[in-house]
Amino acid sequence: MRQLEALRSAGRGIDAPRRIEALAAAFELWRAPGSAWPERLAARGGLFSPAVIERGIRLGLERWTAAALAELRARELEHAGQVPGVTAVWLAGPVPGAAFAAIALPLLAGSSVYVKASRSDPGAAALFAESLAEADPGLADCVALGDDPGALVHADAVVASGSDASVRAVREQVPPATAFVAYAHKLSLAAIGPGADPGAAARRVALDVALWDGRGCLSPAWVLVRDSGGAEAAAFAERLASRLEELADALPRGTLDAAEHLRLREWRAVAAARGDAVLHPGDRSPEWGVSLTPAGELPPAGALRFARVVPFEGREDLVALCRKLSPHLSSIGYAGWPDSLDEPRAALEAGGGSRLCPAGRMQAPPLAWRHDGMQPIRPLLRWVDVEEE
Repeated sequence: MRQLEALRSAGRGIDAPRRIEALAAAFELWRAPGSAWPERLAARGGLFSPAVIERGIRLGLERWTAAALAELRARELEHAGQVPGVTAVWLAGPVPGAAFAAIALPLLAGSSVYVKASRSDPGAAALFAESLAEADPGLADCVALGDDPGALVHADAVVASGSDASVRAVREQVPPATAFVAYAHKLSLAAIGPGADPGAAARRVALDVALWDGRGCLSPAWVLVRDSGGAEAAAFAERLASRLEELADALPRGTLDAAEHLRLREWRAVAAARGDAVLHPGDRSPEWGVSLTPAGELPPAGALRFARVVPFEGREDLVALCRKLSPHLSSIGYAGWPDSLDEPRAALEAGGGSRLCPAGRMQAPPLAWRHDGMQPIRPLLRWVDVEEE
């Protein structure tokens, strides 16, 4: 493909310091107070309200600085492997920060990038490329958007995100010898331990639920609450409902289609039929919902700001609940373990997860996060061993 050859050529003269400076400048354009870039993304008519886009991007990119980029590159390329000339990136999902990271990481490594935008968020990749052009037109020339499946054959490395089936379909088009990095179906949850301040924890979990409207793999699909029989989980569900009601005004939910409205109503009806306690904002449009499930059960995953609160009695229960999610657990947002994180870490490992973070920061992974347990850059590289006499 001529387009890939042009991308390879564009990337050859851009060194690491320039790449770091340009990427940091582009991130700053997006997160700066009063930035027009989130507004431009909202104007393209995606799934999210302008307030959610602005807050989500500002929080998500908060630590994506030049220093963080330089540290990550030094760590990943400490013993430099062969960098792919072009990385084909097949995006999925609606969360803008995921698209930004998927484009930025190969660029940071020294690669050029051919991007197929996500169908659920076609604007984020294009606008990020435009922000790169404002920061450094030369680095922006290393990014091209398209949907030619031939790129999967001719690229030097491929990164694919999406459902298990969609990632498998992409993999079938990639030559066996080409580096292939897959990010398939994942789910996350929040876990509230015995030492949590219930009000503060509910406020932080509500933010994790509200940002990106529960549509991303880092949104808590369940909220597991330590309950020793004193109705702690029920009280937490009430607090979470109050915080979600507040955020319905501060961070309005985006537009739902008819099928999604139906899903929310069905979830409420099924939860009520199961005997779960269900909290929601009355008869008006279901901006949010909270259900409380009996201990030991793991109901279907919540989404679209419908939070599933599940009590657990102790470490063994928490680990057992998370083990049911293996290998699809991504992250746990925690609160209430001030002295040791051994318990939530054991639960994370049982579910095959890769990130344990404070509640309230689930939607703000660092660039250096070992996503799905993999190094963020090294799987793209081809390594050479030299054995001396």
